[in-house]
Amino acid sequence: MERNYTRIPPNEKIIMSQLNEILLGWGNLVKDRIGILDMNTKQLAESRLLICNSCYLRVDNICSPKMVGYNTKTKELKKGCGCNISAKTLSLQSKCPLDRW
Repeated sequence: MERNYTRIPPNEKIIMSQLNEILLGWGNLVKDRIGILDMNTKQLAESRLLICNSCYLRVDNICSPKMVGYNTKTKELKKGCGCNISAKTLSLQSKCPLDRW
């Protein structure tokens, strides 16, 4: 029995990683809403939200892709990511497009 393995192209790995971050963030949001989210994740999300609350990329609860700002580390001009901020701040692997957290 011959097995045929294929490699995942690098851009697909990035997409899968981003999808994983999104799903984890939304999963943690659900856990938070029903009261079973661990305290460390909740505290991290709250500290991230404090930063997001004063950010000019934030429009309602979205990191708006229509807004731009400078990345604090690279000084590159970056667009908002388009993510739901409540879910993104609960995704432990995610990071702010402006590297503020």
